[in-house]
Amino acid sequence: MTRLPAFLALISCAALSARAQLPQAIVEAQRAKLLEGVESVPKTGAPGPVAIWGQTAFPLLAAPDRAGAEIAVAAAAGFGKGRILLLGHNGYLEGAAGGGHARLMANCARWTANKEKPRIGLHGVRAHSFYEPLGSKVETLNGPLQARALSGLDLLVLNAQGVTDAEQGAAILEWVKNGGGLIAGMTGWAFAQTSGGKDLAAAHGLNHALMEAGLAFTDQGNMDAAAYAARTRLPALMNAADAVQALKRQRDKAATLSDAEALQAASAIQLAMSAQPPGRSQLQEAVLAALGGADARSRLPAPQSPLTQAAHAADRIRLGMETRVLRLASAPAAHPAHESFPGKAPAAAPRVSREVSVNPAIPGWTSTGLYAAAGEPVRVQIPAERAGKGYALRIGCHSDTLYHLDSWLRAPEITKSASLDMAETTVSSAFGGLIYIVVPDKAADGTRFTCALHGGIPAPHFVLGLHSDAQWAGEISRHPAPWGEFECGNIILSCPADTARAVRNPAQLMEFWKKVVEAQDEITNQAAERRRPERIVADVQISAGYMHSGYPIMIPVSAAEEMVTFNRLKFPGWGFYHEIGHNHQRPHFTFEGTGEVTNNVIGMWCYEAVLGKDWLIGHPNITAEARAEHIQKIKRASDKWAVWKSDPFLALTTYIQLVQAFGWDSWRKYLHSFADPAHGPMPAGDDERRDQFLVRYSKIVNRDLGPLFDFWGIPVSPAAKASVAGLEPWMPKM
Repeated sequence: MTRLPAFLALISCAALSARAQLPQAIVEAQRAKLLEGVESVPKTGAPGPVAIWGQTAFPLLAAPDRAGAEIAVAAAAGFGKGRILLLGHNGYLEGAAGGGHARLMANCARWTANKEKPRIGLHGVRAHSFYEPLGSKVETLNGPLQARALSGLDLLVLNAQGVTDAEQGAAILEWVKNGGGLIAGMTGWAFAQTSGGKDLAAAHGLNHALMEAGLAFTDQGNMDAAAYAARTRLPALMNAADAVQALKRQRDKAATLSDAEALQAASAIQLAMSAQPPGRSQLQEAVLAALGGADARSRLPAPQSPLTQAAHAADRIRLGMETRVLRLASAPAAHPAHESFPGKAPAAAPRVSREVSVNPAIPGWTSTGLYAAAGEPVRVQIPAERAGKGYALRIGCHSDTLYHLDSWLRAPEITKSASLDMAETTVSSAFGGLIYIVVPDKAADGTRFTCALHGGIPAPHFVLGLHSDAQWAGEISRHPAPWGEFECGNIILSCPADTARAVRNPAQLMEFWKKVVEAQDEITNQAAERRRPERIVADVQISAGYMHSGYPIMIPVSAAEEMVTFNRLKFPGWGFYHEIGHNHQRPHFTFEGTGEVTNNVIGMWCYEAVLGKDWLIGHPNITAEARAEHIQKIKRASDKWAVWKSDPFLALTTYIQLVQAFGWDSWRKYLHSFADPAHGPMPAGDDERRDQFLVRYSKIVNRDLGPLFDFWGIPVSPAAKASVAGLEPWMPKM
């Protein structure tokens, strides 16, 4: 009989022993083999973290998050007689990210297959030329991954994004258990998008199967690191099982965790919990036991008394586990944290039935004007032919998750989404929230249809063109739900109902916001691109920054009054146009250093076009005095380009000079020029973007802007300068 390799033999012993995890010396030795000859691996795409909790699972590549906890972009484990290696982005499977990536993947192929020249199968991976020198035979696998397809292989390299079938997941893990090697990659946070709104923990068959091996993909946000250093030593507490044991020892006063260790333990547990499917798991039970049992209560967060990582680590772990479980539970009871936020629905408010018209041509959230009380079921009926076509019911507009933040002012995850796979679906949320029908991005049938909702509470919901100010004042504003919305064709505002009820002129308000979006659509030449309204949602705490862009744009509740107040000097103000401007940015006119600049140029246009005010009043960093200081700063700079691209308001001064000299129409023509083939092809890469900024703008204003670019230190090619050298040189008065 062939003897098991030493590592696999140790794994088998470790699984049977009382020791929770493999000794760190063994883990580091295996990691050293995988990282041999590798210094670092660059980030590819937007990778997400891999969760680790198995007895034989360990991180391979990692980087610290913003709080300082290490999170893994790659992890490995032994399972039965085989080995598994997971990567947090499917782009890593091709071995072409640069740096030490090719060497890493070669090491991984041999280690995972446990052979020098393995027989390799590729599924969803187009990298024959990379893997052929590594294997004795390389073949492309098509169709289902069942025992017959895998039987002749030593190694399966798998793009796991679409492997959602439970039978395939089980077949792959059984093959690994019998000695196969699996390298799998996927972008977990994007699974909801690629699957039509399904939940990774609930619907991904391979991830379900991986539970037994103790590592899995997660749906957590992409990682910030630009590269991942090859380190043989990584914290043991990156494994959630080790972290749970450390918490238990601390609870029993057998050990004391440092602040850094407590942070690392909490991070590992939160990541591992995010991967657990619906229902209790062994890991969940272990976490509960370490925190004092199922009957123990965690402290609840509130704006006046947040939960911090330093002071409330155990409470945060428990609450984080509860929110993850409740998000997937079919009929959860109300969680007590909902009373603080998003708020308690009035017990005496009527629960009503309503028909809602849905336009499949408009993807995203269709507002229903109803609110689901926490813990109460909402029943939705859709036409049978729409069932299973990617539609979903969403409860809650507060979609930001807060697990990664050091302080929680509310529960870290409070929304609920359920796929409408049948003609009738009943859903409840532990936190409650406004109710939406979610339309998939690519609805097959664009014909309007009606769905019926039962059990919701009427919310203050004003729709421009459908409702009048009189209707708002007389009836709609009095609807009892704790949250409300203002809607027009291209933007929807969500805010606390008390803030909404203070509005006396909703028609004028939404006419204003309609013009804001129209102005940005028009000047950026994106009117024809608009498929859905922008959304702005007020939240007591958001995931990043003071406000952030996206769908929805998120703002603090403290700014909600400003959002719905029109006609004060600076209300609504700069931040709103800034974030809507982010949603209008496009790569062809946004190069390095202008991610927080070109959106502001777009935003400043709103002061001119919509408010009819001086477009330089919006921010203290663009006053005449501030701009003069920016000019002096660039004159003093020894490396002008480094200063320019690192100071957004200094860089904005360059654009302000152009608009002051040549008018807003020059900016419009520049942005519109990218749709005109006469101006040449779209730029590829930042060098071409800067060159085209110079060339296009110079030709539009009929001046050579090369001297301006030189003054500010914006690098452009000699060829770009030569192409406009025949025009009259231009510089503003400084």
